[in-house]
Amino acid sequence: MISVIYCTKEPYPQHTEHIRKTSGLRDIEIIEYVNKGESLTKFYNKGLKESKNNIVVFCHDDIIFNTKNWGKKLIKNLTQGYGILGVAGTTHMSDTGRWWDDNTKMLGQVRHTNEGKYWDSKYSNNFGDKIMDSILVDGLFFAINKEVIKEGFSDDVEGFHFYEIDFCIKNHLKGVKVGVMSNISITHKSIGQTNNEWEENRKLFVEKFKDNLPINIVGEIWLNEKEVKLKETPKVSVIIPTKGNVNLLKDCVNSLYEKDGYRNMEVIIADTGSESNEIEEMNEFVLGLQWDSCNVRIVEYDYYNFAKINNDVVRKHVSEDSELLLFCNNDIKLINDAITQMVNVYLRNKKTVGTIGARLYFEDNTIQHSGITMFLNQQRNIMVTHHGFKSYYNYHNTTKEVLGNTAALMMTPKWLFDKIGGYNTFYQECFEDVEYNIECLQRNRKNYFVGDAVAYHLESQTRNKSEEKQRREYKDISTKLIPTIMTSRKSWDYFSNIKAKDFEAILKQTV
Repeated sequence: MISVIYCTKEPYPQHTEHIRKTSGLRDIEIIEYVNKGESLTKFYNKGLKESKNNIVVFCHDDIIFNTKNWGKKLIKNLTQGYGILGVAGTTHMSDTGRWWDDNTKMLGQVRHTNEGKYWDSKYSNNFGDKIMDSILVDGLFFAINKEVIKEGFSDDVEGFHFYEIDFCIKNHLKGVKVGVMSNISITHKSIGQTNNEWEENRKLFVEKFKDNLPINIVGEIWLNEKEVKLKETPKVSVIIPTKGNVNLLKDCVNSLYEKDGYRNMEVIIADTGSESNEIEEMNEFVLGLQWDSCNVRIVEYDYYNFAKINNDVVRKHVSEDSELLLFCNNDIKLINDAITQMVNVYLRNKKTVGTIGARLYFEDNTIQHSGITMFLNQQRNIMVTHHGFKSYYNYHNTTKEVLGNTAALMMTPKWLFDKIGGYNTFYQECFEDVEYNIECLQRNRKNYFVGDAVAYHLESQTRNKSEEKQRREYKDISTKLIPTIMTSRKSWDYFSNIKAKDFEAILKQTV
């Protein structure tokens, strides 16, 4: 069923036996080529001709299979229409020929070991049995279906580098499906360094494919299709500040009802200065909604302060019997039953919950939000960002405790919001949610990111500021958070690149 091909400097029967034992297959063909320095492409093309099976694995002689019966999993994986499968790859190849130039587009997981140390390269989530599309895979381990591929290995790629990149790109350009699988785990006994040969082959690759580079494919939005059944349905007040962009608002409100079966909610649209014709259009839209058991209404404000307006809506317009608040931007569009998913997490964590957030995407299917995180940059400045930002697959795909969640789509208990005193109105349009999340931590509450709650955040359609202006405002406002962070030891554990015990000394240097 499977043929395995690898090259080695000296006969390596132990590797052959390891492959055989871990594959879980009785009849597996293993072809070992002793290579004293010739190009891998020569032996791999020879292996394509000499192997007796359609499924052919190419691998290094310094890998360890961590997955038992990996051969059976591979056979099943290759029945899904793929011609090439690996355990690490990317959806983007830049015109430099370095496939890690944009590491947000990489995917897969590989364990490494060297000199007794082990570490994991986790380029993306582990998606279990689901295969994610890519444009190329790493050569440490990959499998092909001879009946599907269109091209063999290029003889003009000499040595031991770029053979797999050239092979994958050629086939991808001819329509062969390339993918990365998570259900086969590999340990690589190498640190994966480049060298002069790699650099020369990179230059040749760039010249060869210059008319095609850069190459990109759009990532897939992965959804958990498992149905959630709630034992309770507490009332949710959805608060949507808006100004203009009426079509976006309509899409947002419609998605709350069409994509989610949650019905015990009210929707309060807080207009902050739309034109009179836009107000009229919104009123007509609300009157035309045929929703049962869901009240939608508009309240008007003649100023814009995101924190202040949300506080006012909660204080004056939210129903007394509402148990949960769901802050929602007008550029949110649900992809699945996100409200139900968030309520489900609330019901399971009533005694501890602070905020609940969702997985948010930009229009191009890259991640906008997967939980708020903080880090220290090289200049020792505190930076606040979103986990997985601009990646396709490097996000939390489960329910996870995080520093916090963006108020673009964030749920919180109404009693807790009242107790904290709402948002700090110093922040006019951003970072009030970060401080609120930290306040929740200070009160021994937990902020949960829900990977199964999914929506678009069409931020590019509502943000008209230049990137430079946004950066200046971001830096100015974020510095105001430093005192809050300094006094919140609960938040220290959520710094991605620093240990709490070292935090105070570094923070003093920063301030």
